[in-house]
Amino acid sequence: MDDITRLSAQDLARLIRTREISCREVVETFLAKIETHDRDINAFCTISADLALMAADDLDRSFGPDQLGSRPLFGLPIALKDLTPTAGIRTTRGSRLFEHWIPDADADLVRRLKQKGAIVIGKTNTPEFGHKAVTDNAIFGSTSNPWDISRVAGGSSGGSAAAVVAGLVPFAEGSDGAGSLRIPASLCGAVGFKPTFGRVPDVAQSFFSHSPFLHNGPIARTVGDAALLYRAMAGPEGRSMYSVPDVAADALWCKTPLSNVKLAFCATLGLFPVRKDVLAATKAAAGIFQSLGCHVEEFDLVLPDETEAIFMDLWCAKLAGLYGDLAPREFALLDPVVQGLIEQGRALTMMRLGQATKIRDKVWQEMYRMFASFDALICPTTAVTAFHQKDGPPSDIDGHRIDPLLGWVLTYPFNLTGHPVISVPCGRGEERMPVGLQIVGRRFEDDLVLDLAEKLEAARPWPQIAEMHKT
Repeated sequence: MDDITRLSAQDLARLIRTREISCREVVETFLAKIETHDRDINAFCTISADLALMAADDLDRSFGPDQLGSRPLFGLPIALKDLTPTAGIRTTRGSRLFEHWIPDADADLVRRLKQKGAIVIGKTNTPEFGHKAVTDNAIFGSTSNPWDISRVAGGSSGGSAAAVVAGLVPFAEGSDGAGSLRIPASLCGAVGFKPTFGRVPDVAQSFFSHSPFLHNGPIARTVGDAALLYRAMAGPEGRSMYSVPDVAADALWCKTPLSNVKLAFCATLGLFPVRKDVLAATKAAAGIFQSLGCHVEEFDLVLPDETEAIFMDLWCAKLAGLYGDLAPREFALLDPVVQGLIEQGRALTMMRLGQATKIRDKVWQEMYRMFASFDALICPTTAVTAFHQKDGPPSDIDGHRIDPLLGWVLTYPFNLTGHPVISVPCGRGEERMPVGLQIVGRRFEDDLVLDLAEKLEAARPWPQIAEMHKT
């Protein structure tokens, strides 16, 4: 049999369902690949080999039509971001504060995935509390980009994206509070999908639970695989105050005639300088949509100048609420940058938070204005491609000074609004590194976002497995 680690999750699922391969054989194959290939990437921080093999054996014993019908992920290995609590598997949140924490219970999302037949093969690396767009921490070190191991994988779901693109796992779970699914997907050449806020329920035991801008979602090598995992994740949950009603499964793939679709192309969102090579790749993707029959028109989005500042205020307030009352000895364990973010949150006044909410509404109103005339928005995911780890995030793009934390990611405005967004590979930039395109839909029109991404993927195929090298 050919190398199954190069198969899509959908193709691998077909082999399992026709009993051409057992669940144990699948897990053993991926564990072996992790053992031989992850040493250069450092995508995984914890491998749950024994638990994964036990789960595989249980599934093999229970194989039958009833199981297959209700468990769309039957036998498929999955990696989970190390922010997500997992029973019996260490969950560090990338922090020395939780370095030895082994949860007693799974997060509801994990229970849901297991009920659908997924096998948790391990946890993937993340920066402390997912606070930045580069994946490294004091416990496990840095995660590398599978296309070039001297470069970053992005973050904060960088371990998940790197594992998927290196073929160490068919797909992975991640979370997105400012772009953390889409940024590493863009830099690594994967598909990262942030669903409409509330589609994937978030409950109290999860990190940043009940946050008004945190989303869980899939990272995969194909749009079809991302949709498969998203469907398994999504659905109403009464214990989540933000959960929204379900939609019929067949509505997720509406197959909209492209001649009926109007796309707004906004290269900068009115806020971000974008490097020329990234701009060229995303403009080419807009041209592909036009050639497929879409009406594509440049649109000047006018987001408030304070968008980045108020986003940071809201994010820091949440961090301070979670960790602002730590004892000094515990606080000293945190990354100095995280300490600074918490201190920033502690200093915020109620008036400032009220102003942040007001400006957030202005962001929503501007998106509403755009969606009155267009079905979806397309724009770059990041303003640059993956940079060398030794260089750190950019502070300058083509002569424009930017904030190294958020100034190069065109992602967080859509966390403020809750719209569904996918990042899909659309080409290559400098030194042949991947470029990602964001497709943003109206709230609850996740189906259209997935459909448009699938059509771009078909028109502009992308190598699914990275061939590792170093520059």
